[in-house]
Amino acid sequence: MRFGKPALMGAGLGFLMGIAFLVISLVQFDETVTNAKDVALVSLLFGIPFSVLIGLGIGWAWGKFFGQNSL
Repeated sequence: MRFGKPALMGAGLGFLMGIAFLVISLVQFDETVTNAKDVALVSLLFGIPFSVLIGLGIGWAWGKFFGQNSL
């Protein structure tokens, strides 16, 4: 399976958004329910990979609809 430039750019943007969501979640979690370690672990194991997959899918669709050289 080969991914074009739009798909890889989408995956990169998804990774950056996953990092941003990690920082946001570390700033505003409820300390009475959980701790920073658990929040970071869940974000690293689930949040970032799903953000990358969503970005990859959106980038792939962008490349299919608008062409590989559209970005």
